[in-house]
Amino acid sequence: MKSKPILGEWLYEVSDAPYGYEKGSLIFSEKEGKTTCVIKLEAGELAVNDLKIEKEKVSFSTTVDGNPINVEQKKKKNKLTGKVDTPEGPKTLTALKK
Repeated sequence: MKSKPILGEWLYEVSDAPYGYEKGSLIFSEKEGKTTCVIKLEAGELAVNDLKIEKEKVSFSTTVDGNPINVEQKKKKNKLTGKVDTPEGPKTLTALKK
């Protein structure tokens, strides 16, 4: 079985995100042979939908205050960088492996 470097906790920051959403963790784990992710915030957790991991690309969607949010990231070593599509427009996301 090949190792999955995505697994584990990634500490993220989103510039200009609303208070409470600007920092948190992306926690990737394996359940029944499938990789899953949960977003951990101070206020609780957000479920992740449509998680896709292809080589260096990671994408998923979630819902914040009833609004759909799409996230696309590129993985380079122990860093994820990408963009978050929000109702207020695109925001930049960076995450570092803990």
